This record gives sequence, C-alpha cells and structure tokens, in this order.
Amino acid sequence: MHDLVRAYGTELGDQEGDDRHGAEARLLDYLRHNALTAGQALDARLGAEPAGAPAPGVVPIAVDGRAEALAWFRQEEATTAAALRTLDDPRLRHRRAALPPAWVGYNAVAGRWAEEISAERFGLDAALLLDDPVAIARTGANLARALAETGQSSEADEQVELLLEHVHRLDPAERAAIERSIGWVRGRQQRYGEALHHARSALALYRTVVRPALLARELNAVGWYLALLGEYREAITMCEEALPILQEGGNRRNEAATWDSIAYARQRLGEFGTAVANHRTALRLLEALQDDYNQAEVLDHLASAQLELGGEAEARASWTRAADLLEAFGSPRAGRMRAKAKALPRPAAHRAERDGS
Repeated sequence: MHDLVRAYGTELGDQEGDDRHGAEARLLDYLRHNALTAGQALDARLGAEPAGAPAPGVVPIAVDGRAEALAWFRQEEATTAAALRTLDDPRLRHRRAALPPAWVGYNAVAGRWAEEISAERFGLDAALLLDDPVAIARTGANLARALAETGQSSEADEQVELLLEHVHRLDPAERAAIERSIGWVRGRQQRYGEALHHARSALALYRTVVRPALLARELNAVGWYLALLGEYREAITMCEEALPILQEGGNRRNEAATWDSIAYARQRLGEFGTAVANHRTALRLLEALQDDYNQAEVLDHLASAQLELGGEAEARASWTRAADLLEAFGSPRAGRMRAKAKALPRPAAHRAERDGS
C-alpha cells in the first residue's frame, strides 16, 4: 500500500470514529488463531494449543494439508511482522505476547530465524510489561532457542538467566517445557552436561504430567545428550522407550529424531550398517513431512556413518544435499556442510578428467 493511501485510510478512520482498537484486536486474533490451525497441518505432534475464543468477527481459515498451511503462513508473514511492530496499544499486550509462539513452528520449519528473533522480542517485551510468567516463559524460551540456533550464545545466555528467574512461578507442565528449552539451548552450545541436567529435570516433570507425546520427546532428548556424553547403551535404552509411544501417537517428527539419536549411538558403538539404516528411517519420515531443515541435520549424521563404511561418494552426496537444504534457509551451517563434502577425495576417474589426463 502506498504511504499516501495508508495515511488517507488512517485519516478516514479518525473522521468516522471507527473502533480502531477492535479492529486491531481482531487482526491479532486472526493471525494467532489461524496460525495455530495452520500449524497443526505442519506438525500435529503435540495437539492443538488451547487458544481460547477469538474476538467476535474473526474469520477462521480452513486448511487442507501442508501446502495450504505453508501458503497461508507465507501470505501473512509481512502482516504479522507489521502488527507486532506497530500495534502498541497497552490493551493489546496479551494478544501481542501470545502471537509469536503461534508462529514459532512455521518459522523453525522455514528457517526464518531472524524473523523469529524479532517477533519473540516484541512478544517478550509485552509479556514483561504484563508480568505474565507463562508468557515470559514461552516467548523467552523461543527467543533463547532462536538465538542459540543462530550462534548468538551470549544473548541466549541472557534469556536462559531470565527463564531461571521465573521458572518457580510456573506449574509443572510449563516448568518442564522451560527445562527442556534450556537443555536444548545448552545442547546447541555444546554444554552437554548442563543440557543433560535440564533434560533430566524436564523428564522427571513430564512423568507427572499425562502427556505421552511430551514424555516420549523428552526421553529422546535425554538419550541424545547421553549419547553425546558417550553413554551409548543408556542412550539407546532411553530412545527405545520413546519409540513405541511416538509411533502409537503418529508423532513422526519426533520419531525421526529418535531414530537419528539411536543411529548416532549405534555408530559410536561401531555398528555402522545399522546406524546407516536407522538414519535412513529418520530421513524417510522427515521427507514425508517436507521438513527440510531437520533433514539437513540427519543428512549430516548419515554422511558420517556412510564415511565409516568407506562410502565416500555417498557421504559427499549427503553433505552436499544438506548444504543445499540449509542454504535455502540462509543458515550459516550450510558452509560447514559444503566444506565437509569438498574435503572428501574425488574418485580417481574424476580427478583424471579434471586434470585433462
């Protein structure tokens, strides 16, 4: 919209005495409630977040499958960013704080980390002004994860400190979610002992909450950090406890993550063929979900296992594919994947052709 048209619309609204606050509330509710609906089409692993009733007049969307969900998110990206940036009426703070967490799943799948950081900052500012511990926990945890994902470690640490200040104000389910998020951040920072500590705390809390999908997800997290710390057999035991729960619930993304954890542990135990097979299982699940970002992570692990079996060409192809996927998200990890692929020796025939011999 041209600036003059926008200014004229604002002028008309003022002249007519329109209910600007009501319109802004409906817009924020539209963006949040429909993001939750579209998010279910992207990833139904945990069930819909209780959203409450939107403001009267909010139009719900119908989403038939992943492609329509992605199309809706892409259509409303700019509007959501503008709404968070400009709708600063104090009466809208609850809605502003609640909006960014509804978009976190899409931003993660699409690798929109800069946008995720910006959105969660707006949401956290509103949550702090409200002194709402749940909103602070959710926006702060999402912000910490996005900062850690993009290598902004010191800023992620600041958010972790904020979370730890407020965690005692939360009920067990929310505390478990925060412990899990802190564990994830510490894992990204390669502080695996701390990551395991927080994951175990989350797991203990999830065992008291009747949410099988969350329990299984955290079993895998504990297993993953155990594997990173060299406790491979215990890691496999934890992950194998998670698998049937995830399969029964149709939780394919976390099932994929669990197979990937098992494969990592198997590889470190020297069971390279089994590790490759487990990685491929994880990859098939993620391909079906069109989850390119997590595919790249599994491809990185698969390439390492392929290399152990002497499959240099296969490993090169896996790392190259991982780099291609990550480049589409603008991830700095793409360069590392490409460097791994290029570091592998080329077949003799290819070298001779390149050298003209």
